[in-house]
Amino acid sequence: MKMVNGDVIFLSNGRPAVVKNVDYESGTVELENDLAKIQKQSEKGIKNNLDEKQRSAYNVNLKSVEADSKQDEIQNLYELIQSYKESKRIDPKVLRYLENELMHRMLRDEHTPPNYQTDLRNIPQY
Repeated sequence: MKMVNGDVIFLSNGRPAVVKNVDYESGTVELENDLAKIQKQSEKGIKNNLDEKQRSAYNVNLKSVEADSKQDEIQNLYELIQSYKESKRIDPKVLRYLENELMHRMLRDEHTPPNYQTDLRNIPQY
């Protein structure tokens, strides 16, 4: 996977860092170890491998679903994702990250939207 400036990574000692500057020509990576900056970068989920435009779209979409309760946010995010799937008016990579955020919130808050549907082809068969 390609590193992008702003990615949150974990070093071999398990400590987190933010990619500050990556130069593929010289093979160098500059990292930021300040905990406050790491927390700010990962505040709304880890968005590794998204370029600046995609990160911005991801953040704007998450901001648009904010509500008073976690359950309402989950419902709003689900409806937003469904509307994007129907209209196909979003970067597919950003859509995948939004879907992952929905799954994270559903598991964390133990809430599933009442009208939640999934494609059975995505469920592993044993």
